Amino acid sequence: MAKLALVISLIALVVSVLAYREAGGSRALQDSVRSLQGALDVARKETADALGRLERALRSSEAPESPAAKPGTKPKP
Repeated sequence: MAKLALVISLIALVVSVLAYREAGGSRALQDSVRSLQGALDVARKETADALGRLERALRSSEAPESPAAKPGTKPKP
């Protein structure tokens, strides 16, 4: 009976190895990770560019305040 269980487990092991290879194995997983890292790098660069443009737009729209316009100061007569 133990020999039969051993044979069945070995057959199951062979079938599982074949299924793993058919599904692509670890090579497909590594390729997927590489493509996702590339997409993440592109998204990171685009986000940095967008934030840089936003910062430039905000800084250019800021006008220096005159001393009379600051709160807490009195205008000179």
